[in-house]
Amino acid sequence: MMLFPGIAEIFVSARIRLMFALSISFLVFLPLLPILPVPPNTISEMVLMIFREMVIGVFFGSFLRLVMSATETAGAVIALQMGLSNAMILNPAMASQSALSSVFLSTAAMVLIFLTGLDHMLLTGIIDTYTIFPPNDFLPPGDMVHAYVKLTTEAFAVGVELSAPFLIIGLLINIILGFMQKLIPQVQLFLVAIPLHILGGLFLFSLTIGAIMSVWLMYFNNTLSSFIIK
Repeated sequence: MMLFPGIAEIFVSARIRLMFALSISFLVFLPLLPILPVPPNTISEMVLMIFREMVIGVFFGSFLRLVMSATETAGAVIALQMGLSNAMILNPAMASQSALSSVFLSTAAMVLIFLTGLDHMLLTGIIDTYTIFPPNDFLPPGDMVHAYVKLTTEAFAVGVELSAPFLIIGLLINIILGFMQKLIPQVQLFLVAIPLHILGGLFLFSLTIGAIMSVWLMYFNNTLSSFIIK
């Protein structure tokens, strides 16, 4: 719950997060009771079991955050191409200062998770983590690190792919302005074109926002499905 999208944000009270985590614990207790191990006899074994479950929780929670970070990457690239990279505001989804487009995409992604019912898949994934990593079983650190590095690469690649229209259009515009600047060296065309650049970027953003969020939802759904036991 500390890393759960929509619940672990800074605007959600810590008391609410704790109550939500406690409620989820009561709900999943009975379904998981047959596979839960016998309570340990010593405090050291209990601490070791709790620490192990914390590592697994942070591992899967970090996966969700990496998938969410694809929107942050896409928004940063879009803002750079639009000329709005210095327009920074608080991003509640990432708890940091981000560009305007990053904040919009991150907030839209969080809202779409709950509108499309993917939050139910997240809760299902919590239960299935006990099947992927049975209680008191050995943790494979090598596989966990490999999966984390792989998802980090995929999340960055998806973020760049989401911003591909802006990269292509921005490259073409800069090439055209470069040729025009050579023909008219007396005029600072790059400064003159900044307002048009921003307006054009906003227009392109309005045209592509639906496709961007649709592709991201498919990526989020596919990544989450890999943790759910069919």
